[in-house]
Amino acid sequence: MAITTVGTDGDDRAIEFLVRPEGTPEEGHFTIFREHGRGWEDARLAVDPAAGSVPVAAVEWAVEFAREYL
Repeated sequence: MAITTVGTDGDDRAIEFLVRPEGTPEEGHFTIFREHGRGWEDARLAVDPAAGSVPVAAVEWAVEFAREYL
């Protein structure tokens, strides 16, 4: 599985991820974000319904990554 960070917003409150599981051409796309001034406990995960499926392992990895950078 390949996970790529697509970008962050200017205030580092959101990180977008692209996920491509091995052996599939389909990419999943999701974002982890938090509101300005709010703590990590209020962070949210957004998955675009048209963006394909997202493996749970990718979300687990992204959550750990986001904890370091959000």
